[in-house]
Amino acid sequence: MVKHHIPQSLKEALKILDQHDCYIMAGGTDLMVMKHQRAGLIPNFDKDICYIANLKELQYIFEDEKGVHIGAGTKFVDIEESLIVPDLIKQIIHELASPNIRNMATMAGNIANASPAGDSIVGLYLLDATVELVSAHGSRVVPVDEFIFGVRKIHRKSNELIKEIFIPHHDDLNTYWRKVGSRAAESISKITFAGGYQVEDGKVVDFRMAFGSVSITCVRRKEIEKKYIGMTVEELKNHTDDIVADMSKFVTPITDQRSTKEYRFKVAMNILKDFINVIE
Repeated sequence: MVKHHIPQSLKEALKILDQHDCYIMAGGTDLMVMKHQRAGLIPNFDKDICYIANLKELQYIFEDEKGVHIGAGTKFVDIEESLIVPDLIKQIIHELASPNIRNMATMAGNIANASPAGDSIVGLYLLDATVELVSAHGSRVVPVDEFIFGVRKIHRKSNELIKEIFIPHHDDLNTYWRKVGSRAAESISKITFAGGYQVEDGKVVDFRMAFGSVSITCVRRKEIEKKYIGMTVEELKNHTDDIVADMSKFVTPITDQRSTKEYRFKVAMNILKDFINVIE
């Protein structure tokens, strides 16, 4: 029989997870869809549920000298309205799902769901975000691009809970965001792209590219980015075809009900070219 656990503190939640194999629910906007049955039937949960939406210990946003800390229970709407969250993340959230979903869903849930079409994940990849996991036995910090390793696959132990997302400061990084979907918002992405760059004295000192919905995980290749750091802006733009060729090896979309792989690939490469073109 499935049990519903509603802990009153983080310590109690970790004790429950240490003793029971549970689904963790905060907003539930992904989990309820995954377990949905036809109309009139309750969701098909096959193990216990640990409900953490009421835990104030996980609802916070603050910054220190290193970056911004976002508690795992913080709703997307609160992240978007924060004055200290990076503009790129707020821009992404503004186009994410519907207002009703943003009032319930959490960034930690978006990460834990590990969908290739998870919009916020693309921005977190670009900004080198990390995930802090806690259990009754301790804590650990994992880069988000290592935490997610496949479609709905994450490196979380059954007794662990995502406690926090940390986004390092990138005060001088110029960012760029594009989402392609059936509508401007409230739709699952066909393609997402986040870019970042910093130019000093005419030379590119930082250059970043991250794609969503084009592979089993978000695609960012730091070894490719490094090849073009140190060039002048003009040199970088002259290497546009080379950058596209480098990234095209890793942009491997599929055909599904939302779009074809050929369309996704072509649009992804065109967006990459547009991003390079705006660098100045």
